[in-house]
Parts: sequence; C-alpha cells; structure tokens
Amino acid sequence: MDEKDFLENYLWPSDNRLDRTFTHPLPKIEGLKKCGDYIVQCEHEDTFSTNIMTKYESDTLGVILKEVYKNSQDKVTGVFVRLVGTMSLVKPGYPFLLLDAAVSNVNLFTGEREDIKTTVALHLPQVDPEKRRNILNSFSEQAKEAGISCREREAGDIPDFWGTRWMAESKGANLDIIRKLREHAWSCYKGLMEQTEEKTPFDYRSVQEQTIFNVASREHLSFKRMGLSVPVEAQAAFFSVLVSGI
Repeated sequence: MDEKDFLENYLWPSDNRLDRTFTHPLPKIEGLKKCGDYIVQCEHEDTFSTNIMTKYESDTLGVILKEVYKNSQDKVTGVFVRLVGTMSLVKPGYPFLLLDAAVSNVNLFTGEREDIKTTVALHLPQVDPEKRRNILNSFSEQAKEAGISCREREAGDIPDFWGTRWMAESKGANLDIIRKLREHAWSCYKGLMEQTEEKTPFDYRSVQEQTIFNVASREHLSFKRMGLSVPVEAQAAFFSVLVSGI
C-alpha cells in the first residue's frame, strides 16, 4: 500500500451535485450565516435517496435555520419524492417551526402513481394552541391569495403536543409557492418569538424522539407503499440533522 496516497486521498467530502437553479433564496433573517453542510445518502434495492442539508445561524437573533434538498427516487420506475427547500426554524428557548416542501409524482398518502404535485406542510410542535391557531389561519390566507387549496389534518398517531398539521397542494412543480411560504414561515416565527416568553432550558426531547424514531419509522413504511425503498436508518439520520444540534 502507498501510505502517502492513502493519507492524502482516502476519503474527502463529496460534491453534492445539487443544481442550484432549483434552490430558494434564504428567508430574510438578520445576521444569518452558514455554519455547516450535511449529506445523508443511501442506495437500497432500486431506490437512491440523497439529502443535501445546510445549517445556518443568526448571530444577531440566535435563530437556527436548517434547509433540505432531497431526492428519493426509484431508478427503474421513476417514482420520486423530492424535498425542495424543506426547513426547520428554531431559536433556543422557543418551539420549532417545521415546513415540509415536497414535489412528487406519487400520492404521499395512498402510494398511487399520479401527476406531479407540490405539497407543503406546516408543523408547529410544542406551540401554544392559540398561537398555533393564529399561524395556521395566516398560512390559509396566504394559500387563498395564491389560489391553491389547503386543509388541516388531525392524525391519531401524532402526540397531542404536535398539534394540528396544515397542508397546501398545487398541481405541477410549483416552486413559487414554496418560496412564498418559506418567507411567510419566517415572518410567522418572528412573530411567535415576540409573543412567547423564552423558556430556559427548553426541553426539545419529545419533538426529537418523536421525529427521529417514530416519524422516521412511519415514513419508511410510507415510502414502501409508494414503491420506494428508503431504510428507516436513512430517515432517522435525516431527521437527526433536522431537529438536533440546538
């Protein structure tokens, strides 16, 4: 073995190969600076799943933003679910805001193949119910102005602290509505910080455990219904980056 070659060339960070044409501007958060890149990637059976994730932090406001660009796709059938700017917002001492932004050619709930559709979902775990209601109403107004349908979902398999989930759907790959709702998410989160008393220390463990273990397992099964083979380990790693490191 050439030891010099081993020491110099063994393994270096991979090129993420993400086409930046399809990425979004960051929300206008004062003092936001990039502080980490992550790649979570797996190939299982005929499915590849690649997560490109970036962490930003505002040294002015103390807000942490993580965004995700992801593609889970079957190389044979062409079925795909792509996250195009999914993001989490959190300031230590305050609850999370999670915005899920997917473009897919398969129904995310039934697993049936369908025309390309954009789905945006808003999650506000641990947020005061009254404040959550105000934010959900505000998102519904944004959807109405954009002429897209939206609804709220109550799920029996979600703990009470998670609360109601809000969803909007649009035909095709509607990246414009994702951009608008990302910016609106920051506006709402900024208002939430102003209206909420900081809690130190804030216990995020319930959200982290629910996401990393329970949601990862459930999404593994959901992918399976869609004809995609994304191991639970890959989903857990993805969620670990999204909700840890506070």
